[in-house]
Amino acid sequence: MKSKFVMSLAVLLCTFGCTYEAQFEPAYVPSEAPSFLAYGKIALVMRGEQREFTYEGPPDSEVGDFTTLIVPVGEIVRNIAHQVFGNCFSEGVEFVDSLEQARGYTVALTGNMEDFIYRYRRVIDQGFTSEEAQTWITPEVEVTFNVAAYNSNGDVLLDDTYASGVQSGESYQVTTRASERINEALHATLHALMLEVAADLRPKLVGECEITDL
Repeated sequence: MKSKFVMSLAVLLCTFGCTYEAQFEPAYVPSEAPSFLAYGKIALVMRGEQREFTYEGPPDSEVGDFTTLIVPVGEIVRNIAHQVFGNCFSEGVEFVDSLEQARGYTVALTGNMEDFIYRYRRVIDQGFTSEEAQTWITPEVEVTFNVAAYNSNGDVLLDDTYASGVQSGESYQVTTRASERINEALHATLHALMLEVAADLRPKLVGECEITDL
């Protein structure tokens, strides 16, 4: 039984031990949109280093700890933010480099990612002694970022930290796309957090612009 388990685990890790590069994938972004439309334009403040930021590192787990994942976090955040906030502002989204450049927009949003953790969690079904035991890998991500929103006069409308907690992707037994499971989970997690930001922003926009609830 032990040799069978070791062999199974070796197969699970057969694609590990190298560097994987992820990228923004539109198909990984859920279609859900904010439930309101604000009549105006939003400025999303992303400095050059934020737009170009790329994460590179191993997972926070023993499984796959000798692999490296490269993720263009800035590009992914930018594209998902454009989709989410572009869906709830009638005049769309514009990216600017500084808060000073965002004056005059209906609202300006700044953000800073404070934490990104990913891991591969090994799950053994039916224990180690059963002949029916199966080993599964569940990709997990955690994201934390701070967001602040300002009105056209520069007054603070929102200032909060958003933490996803542990978010799990689709479990698998053997795959040649382990890094893509993490990438897909990251897209979904960022999208969910941005929907949360949009929902919190909605009541703050009262008196700033006309709003239609959908």
